[in-house]
Amino acid sequence: MGRLSKDKRDIFYRRAKESGYRARSAYKLLQIDSEFKLLENITRCVDLCAAPGSWSQVLASKIPPQEDGTCNIIAVDLQPMSPI
Repeated sequence: MGRLSKDKRDIFYRRAKESGYRARSAYKLLQIDSEFKLLENITRCVDLCAAPGSWSQVLASKIPPQEDGTCNIIAVDLQPMSPI
C-alpha cells in the first residue's frame, strides 16, 4: 500500500491521536527529553507558537503541579488554542 494508501499520515500521527496528543510533535519533545533530560527540574515554562498544543500537553505531564494543583505553563500563539 505505502504511498498509494488513502491515509497518507505516518505512524507518529496515528500514535499521537491514539495517545491523545494534539500533534505528532509531542513525540519529538519526548525524544529530546529522554536523550538530553531537557525537562528535568523545570517548574515553569513559556510555550511560544503553542498551537495546536501538543508540547504544552507534554509539559503539563512532565512539570509537577503547584500546591494548589495548577502548573506554571504559559502557552502563547496567534491562532486560537483550546484549553488543555
